[in-house]
Amino acid sequence: MKMNRTVRDFQNALATILETKPFEKITVDQICNEALLHRSSFYRYFHDKYDLLEQLINTRLNQIVEESDTEDDFIQLTISYLGNHKKVFRHLSGDSANSTFYTEMIRILSEVLLKQADSERQVKVSEVAKEIHDSSNPELLSYVYAGAIIGGCYWWQMNSYDVPVQKVVDFVKQTVLQLSSASIQ
Repeated sequence: MKMNRTVRDFQNALATILETKPFEKITVDQICNEALLHRSSFYRYFHDKYDLLEQLINTRLNQIVEESDTEDDFIQLTISYLGNHKKVFRHLSGDSANSTFYTEMIRILSEVLLKQADSERQVKVSEVAKEIHDSSNPELLSYVYAGAIIGGCYWWQMNSYDVPVQKVVDFVKQTVLQLSSASIQ
């Protein structure tokens, strides 16, 4: 996936700031300063910081999809990524169960899964993509899978990441497998 250098610089700037600061407290000026780019450049590519965040999440998820050969790889890489970036995840979601971040993550992941299901390269994330593609309601099924994955991550955060990564990965894989074998159509 080819990306404009300016967009990449803004995404990297936001990711860097999120290591130390909650998303709600980040300003466009701070993002521009971190990226060493002008505010007018920011608005050339993004409507606001929420648009930048959505594009950053979408980029990261697509990178994980590209690195994954199977749905097991995808789950492992997604949860490992979140485990390696706990501060970012915490700064995005806050401590509130009412956070809209989880809803947005489910929506974005669902879109990524739908795109994979419609792709010519269904070899990636194969069983899940095939089931979504063959479903009578692909959009609903992609939300169900996305909810299982993001729900596991949310639970992990609510438990202060005290559960080993592999245990979370295994649980999410098992859940996805059960959903898959349930043949929701």
